[in-house]
Amino acid sequence: MTLEPRVAVTTAEESRALDARTIATLPDSYTLMHRAASIAADWLDQQLWRSAAVYVGTGNNGGDGWVIAGLLRDRGWMITVHASGEPKSSDARRARREAERGGRFASPTGSEVVLVDAVLGTGAVGAPRDGALDALDAIRAQRSASSVVVAIDIPSALDADTGEDDGALAADVTLTFGSMKRGLLLRREIAGAIHVLDIGLVAADVTAPMLVSADAVRAWIPEMRSDAYKGTRGRLAIVGGASGMAGAVILAARGAEASGVGMVRADVAAASQLAVQVAVPSATVQTWHADWSGVDTDWPHAMVIGPGLDGSREELRAQVLALLGTFTGPVVLDAGALTAFRAGRAADGEDIEDAGGGPLAHLEALRHALRGREVLLTPHIGEFNTLINRVTTARSHVAPSLAARFDAPTALAAFLGATVLLKGVPTVITAPDGRRLVSAAGNQALAMGGTGDLLSGIAGALLAQGVPAFHAGAAAAWVHGTAAERAVQHHGSWRGVTMALLLRQVSNVWPLLVAHTSSPVHTVAALPAVPCR
Repeated sequence: MTLEPRVAVTTAEESRALDARTIATLPDSYTLMHRAASIAADWLDQQLWRSAAVYVGTGNNGGDGWVIAGLLRDRGWMITVHASGEPKSSDARRARREAERGGRFASPTGSEVVLVDAVLGTGAVGAPRDGALDALDAIRAQRSASSVVVAIDIPSALDADTGEDDGALAADVTLTFGSMKRGLLLRREIAGAIHVLDIGLVAADVTAPMLVSADAVRAWIPEMRSDAYKGTRGRLAIVGGASGMAGAVILAARGAEASGVGMVRADVAAASQLAVQVAVPSATVQTWHADWSGVDTDWPHAMVIGPGLDGSREELRAQVLALLGTFTGPVVLDAGALTAFRAGRAADGEDIEDAGGGPLAHLEALRHALRGREVLLTPHIGEFNTLINRVTTARSHVAPSLAARFDAPTALAAFLGATVLLKGVPTVITAPDGRRLVSAAGNQALAMGGTGDLLSGIAGALLAQGVPAFHAGAAAAWVHGTAAERAVQHHGSWRGVTMALLLRQVSNVWPLLVAHTSSPVHTVAALPAVPCR
């Protein structure tokens, strides 16, 4: 069964286009405003809170706030309202009139449990000023240890595209409508727990990245028959582990075993053989010679190449290309297998050529070697920058910004004909044909040496079981990130989360997919940090 994610990760412009397409099918634009605000009110009413101060702006985000205020008061809530000014749009004016049919609202008293931020929406640009600034200052003044700030669609003054903070008000919860805004994922410490509410947007022909969901991951993972044996569960070879770097292969092997692979073989330097054999006794271990001639390419269903590889870039590049020439199955390229293809850099910052051709020629050789197979590249941002600059222009040294992570991998994926998984929170997975998936799972616990090797092992296990690289990368990122979230939840802080704790949670994430049930609300957990108030 194939199930694709249904929540788009949008820019502000893409979000407006979705709204416009939907409004064209409705009697008027106010119908969509009322629908969205009603669903937000429903979510709030399902919680235990029964009092709220609603801070409304002058635009359509304020209109949402007026609808929420009126609906919650009708349901018996104690509601107060702080208006930052007179509504400017016809929909917002209508929302206020309807909300005040039951009488005008008193001003906030400071005793309300919920502080609703409906001041500025996704269309706001720049720092808040005048009445909007006063409203946000009032929320900050009223906020206490017992209050909960709930942002409507997006925290006020947070840029929906870039996550830039122009004096944004940190929320404990963000209720966003119809799609996930990019800025929310880039600044989760400001967004808090994000709930994407399904408001029935018409989403035909959406080209935006899609948010990975548990439902989709569950559908991508192959089932195993009861009479399965170790061979049918997949054979994975991990090539790496230079002298002094056995740990990378150990972590990749443990990640693969924790993800259901049938057999793991580690191909490592002789100096790393004993360490790997002791740390992962269920794996077989072989040693490679200087030219990697000892690597058996007939046995594995898939390979992970790169964890713990080190040495001369020119020599390592030749070894990777030779191995890809003899093994034609699915591969994960990580760490040393990626840095082998970066260009050299002279002291003046100019790209220099290694023996055998310029930097773009090396990537062209890699593209040729990868042709006709499922390939997953798993670079972190530094590795990615050294590769993408080779594709865009051999003299470009401009690193993509954090916000560009949603779009920048497209050129590299298309050039190499490979899926590119750009690690980070969020993680963006880009297919050669331009399709994109975004995994929002993860937190600060993943900012630790070795977590990338663990991810490669998880992805390698899925490739060995026949999962296409695009879905294997997305599923691995989701499992990896969810394991980090669970580790922090169980431990109580991201500090002190060790690799052992993280690995244990990788094993514990898989049963969640069996028990998971669909929900109209897609939720992204808050980062384990106290918001700056």
